[in-house]
Amino acid sequence: MKSSFNTFNADHHVVKTVDKKAYLSALAISNYLVVTCDSTSMISEAAMTGKPVYIAMMKSFKPTGRFKKFYSQLRDLGITRELEDRVESWSYNKLNEVTRIAPIVRAKMKKNGII
Repeated sequence: MKSSFNTFNADHHVVKTVDKKAYLSALAISNYLVVTCDSTSMISEAAMTGKPVYIAMMKSFKPTGRFKKFYSQLRDLGITRELEDRVESWSYNKLNEVTRIAPIVRAKMKKNGII
């Protein structure tokens, strides 16, 4: 039986263990990212790279409305696609949520007299 880790032949790397250094390195050096559908954190981190992000939808996974909305928003922004039978390249404006959200938080803090 062929291992699923070899599906992409020689031109791939699968991080099989919890290894933050390997994970961050993979995000930095990859041309494409394939992430599983069960981790919004992993999908979000991949989306911040500006690289094509494919979401591998697992058959046994039944997404809630919250997950479906999350997937839909990223797809509509051109950030993600579902992993199917081919890999293509595309570009998008990578997420920079800290820059986007910081002024909103600061304004709310000022409004509430916190700063």
